[in-house]
Amino acid sequence: MDYLGLQGSFRRREVINKSVFITTLVRVETPEQAAEEIKKLRKEFSDATHNCYAYAAGQFRKSSDDGEPAGTAGQPMAEVLKKRGADMMLAVVTRYFGGIKLGASGLISAYSGCVARALDEAPVKIYRLSAVVKAETEYALSRAAESLLLSLGAQIDERQWEGGAQIIAALPAESLPALEKGLNEKTLGKGKLRVLREEYRAYPLQR
Repeated sequence: MDYLGLQGSFRRREVINKSVFITTLVRVETPEQAAEEIKKLRKEFSDATHNCYAYAAGQFRKSSDDGEPAGTAGQPMAEVLKKRGADMMLAVVTRYFGGIKLGASGLISAYSGCVARALDEAPVKIYRLSAVVKAETEYALSRAAESLLLSLGAQIDERQWEGGAQIIAALPAESLPALEKGLNEKTLGKGKLRVLREEYRAYPLQR
């Protein structure tokens, strides 16, 4: 299944009714990684009023209001991650209270909005289950084979030229039948295709 994700981290700061909200997005792949990142951020912002969080890491989901009224921070943040299709991601919203109470609805809007706006601005990508393949052709047909791969959204990893042309590339798994058919047509049946493995690859997000 495709998911929205990022590499590394992203941070965004904004002020809502005099309270400072700092949203940090971090890639995490396990609950243990999420716990470690949360620990680091709580240490970094140890003087903050709240460090609320939500994360999604495969089948694992967890959120915390960190002292805000129940259901006004962590869960709304988790809902944004879910609606956006985000995975392997931790969102922490740090709040420095500015003296104006927001009320339950105001808090829900603030925390969910912070995560949504961070996702809008972060360098997120679509992660898709992809087939890593090796396409083998004669030298004269290598350009046609590579053109076909690129037209199907493939990422070219490597080109080898010993004993003919060999192109190692990754493309969305659902495009594999089209690649097999196209390669056979473009090489007049002389091309060979081998699936090396499956893995998730990041592709540009069309905003």
